[in-house]
Amino acid sequence: MSTTDKKQGNPFIRVFVPLFIILVVVFAGGMFLIDKYGFFGLAGGDIMEGLEPIAGEDSDFAKKYSDSRRINILVLGENQGLTDTVMLASFDTAIKRVDLISVPRDTYYERPDYPGAALQKINSIYKSEGSSDDPEKGAVAMARAVSDVLSGVPIHFYEIYSDDDIEKIVDAMGGIEIDVPMDMKYTDKKQDLYINLKKGKQTLSGDQAVQFLRYRKGYKTGDIGRVEAQQNFMKEAFKQSIGLGFPKVAKTVMDNVDSNMAGKMAVRIGSEAIGMSTKDMKTWMTPGAAKTMNRASYYLVDEAKTDEMMNEIYRMKPPEEDTE
Repeated sequence: MSTTDKKQGNPFIRVFVPLFIILVVVFAGGMFLIDKYGFFGLAGGDIMEGLEPIAGEDSDFAKKYSDSRRINILVLGENQGLTDTVMLASFDTAIKRVDLISVPRDTYYERPDYPGAALQKINSIYKSEGSSDDPEKGAVAMARAVSDVLSGVPIHFYEIYSDDDIEKIVDAMGGIEIDVPMDMKYTDKKQDLYINLKKGKQTLSGDQAVQFLRYRKGYKTGDIGRVEAQQNFMKEAFKQSIGLGFPKVAKTVMDNVDSNMAGKMAVRIGSEAIGMSTKDMKTWMTPGAAKTMNRASYYLVDEAKTDEMMNEIYRMKPPEEDTE
């Protein structure tokens, strides 16, 4: 998958898109390439051999877990240069598990050389460090910042998408059957946003799926309820994509998502993921709390709790070793 020009997207899809893209790229992308090209290039050598991180390679955390068999992929949802979705997908090839760690877009990340409250938020780094002509530069800068926030975890690859991409993916699947929990109606002409969905089980088109994922009003528990709905949508979408046949869906993903992951690596990762399902996945939120500083709203990361979370993730053992 080579880096191509990105279309503008919208900032509201924070959960489903990165999870689904990772699941399809990792699980389905490899299967698609295997189906197309066979297993040529898979044999002979360790998948970790020669794998160089783009961030966090010299951190104390990386040295502590130097024998880890995790491959870490940074997922960025880009909207007009800002990364409104920031998530790390950590695939442990030893125990066949994917951990997905969300980093809030308003996470405070001090940058003394960049004046202004908005430029101290992690989601501003991609635009200020990169450009439309060189998105890789911004992605690598984001990887370094996310590595810093997440205890120095090494990051190997990045994926960049817009919500236009997810509309194409859902349409390639023929729609997604989902039980909409409530009537969803909302209009914002400034954003060109029109949401109109009825409560009940139904098959959503790509456009309707984007409406469902962008809807943020009406949940009694606020963003928590919305995240739960989006996570349920992601799981249903992944299960249904398996039934529809991965090749078509995977091709659509790979045609629309920018990445530094070469096709051969996608094949090898896909081969490592054979037999996995959503049961082998867990989602995490970077610990912290919202706080207003200098008239701006930030998310302040709890470094101690983040260290605990990252160590818990990296210390997980294969089932056969976890016998206590």
